[in-house]
Amino acid sequence: MEISEIIREARIKKGMTQQELANYVYVTRQTISKWELGKSVPDEASLTLLYQCLDIDNKEKKILKKLATNKQTILLIIIAVVFSPVAIGIRYCLFKMGKLEDKKFKIMIESIGFVLFALYLRSLKDVVAYMLIFVIFVSYIIYRYYMLSLDRSND
Repeated sequence: MEISEIIREARIKKGMTQQELANYVYVTRQTISKWELGKSVPDEASLTLLYQCLDIDNKEKKILKKLATNKQTILLIIIAVVFSPVAIGIRYCLFKMGKLEDKKFKIMIESIGFVLFALYLRSLKDVVAYMLIFVIFVSYIIYRYYMLSLDRSND
């Protein structure tokens, strides 16, 4: 049984409209429609509210959670595969920019690349993304100061 079928059948069994369910779960009616059509899956907070509102039994809760988690994992894998070449391309461009003479322009472009990479990391799980962003940011600052000290010692 699909997650969309479980939500739809439980809603109908409870005698609720999509709008009534949406109001209870704090989402839009269109979101409920997408869940029921299988175009998207609810997050964990919405799943908890769905369990309470639709009186879903423990067996269906386990199925629903497993199906939602599997679809979210697949989505994250697709995002990672699609955006990984972009992150590699950005890093390659930044590497090639090492030959630029205008240091202010170079720093600005590198900063934009960092922000884009940080947004890519944001597509990962929150805790992992924030940890990686912090580590990369600190590493970048240390690297920039090291490069600055080398430039000063050469002068």
